[in-house]
Amino acid sequence: MNFKQLNWRKCSQIYFLLLYLIAGYFLCKALNLLPVLGQNAFAYRFPCLEGFLPISATVGLKYWLFTGNFDPIHPAGLTILLLAISSAFLLKRGFCSHICPIGTISEYAYKARTYFLKFTIKLPKLLTYFLRVPKYLLLGFLLLAVFVWMPFQDIVFFIRSPYNTISEVKMLYFFLEPSLLTLEVITGLLLFSLLISNFWCRFLCPYGALLSIFSFFSLIAVTRNREECVSCHSCEKACPSQLSITNKEKVSSVECTFCQNCIKTCPRGALKIQSDWGGYHLTTWQYSCVLLGIFIVGLGIAAITGHWASAELPAYWLKYAPMAHMIFH
Repeated sequence: MNFKQLNWRKCSQIYFLLLYLIAGYFLCKALNLLPVLGQNAFAYRFPCLEGFLPISATVGLKYWLFTGNFDPIHPAGLTILLLAISSAFLLKRGFCSHICPIGTISEYAYKARTYFLKFTIKLPKLLTYFLRVPKYLLLGFLLLAVFVWMPFQDIVFFIRSPYNTISEVKMLYFFLEPSLLTLEVITGLLLFSLLISNFWCRFLCPYGALLSIFSFFSLIAVTRNREECVSCHSCEKACPSQLSITNKEKVSSVECTFCQNCIKTCPRGALKIQSDWGGYHLTTWQYSCVLLGIFIVGLGIAAITGHWASAELPAYWLKYAPMAHMIFH
């Protein structure tokens, strides 16, 4: 298999899923070694885990916009958020289909169930519009809470507050020591993800809602060559978001995650990735490589400029992590 034939989206999904699983393991190891090694145990922590701290990243975004200074406690979280927004503006929601580990788990859980349950559930279009509302409500509440209701003085306090400094530790215990309600919610989400393709990504993810807003301004889209199309509807059957494709000249929906399923299943090659600016085309592997390139370059710049790992956080961990169970927001 040569470079162009490699499924870059699948490679990206597997890489980031393994990365976060390994990061979770080393987070546990860092906490276990903290009483022995002190701040040196912090070396086992992966900053990429801050991508799972949406509240911290949103607060850090407001702090950066108001002061011009990067979040000194969770800079990686803000970096990941800014790169995700930038990628959505340039390349739509490829972050969701290539990088997000939750999206990967949701996608492969649904694929796995097809080996046991052969039926598929296609939701009525009107119902899908209704079900998309919660993720925008969650996003709206988060943005209102941080940008409108939270005074700037509280932002400054929150960044170095005990809860925020060990928020990933709290997140870890949330999953390692789940309450009955947590188990019920996770079980419910898993069941829905097994029955309905990309359930979390399509209907509940506030990050996905945020990226949808920025992807609206993207100049890139999947386009259909009317002359080549034979209206076989194979593209729509392969689309996990149930988008209309066969009767469109361009898939302009903000729900498109550029999973590339429609392009790869088209028997006539009638679907292309095209930009409105310059009219150039991208193959699926070119799109994936450009998207990954944005993150590789962005993360590299962040690491070089000191916007990835926090120099202050180890001291806070040493102080507050041992009492994590007693710290609440």
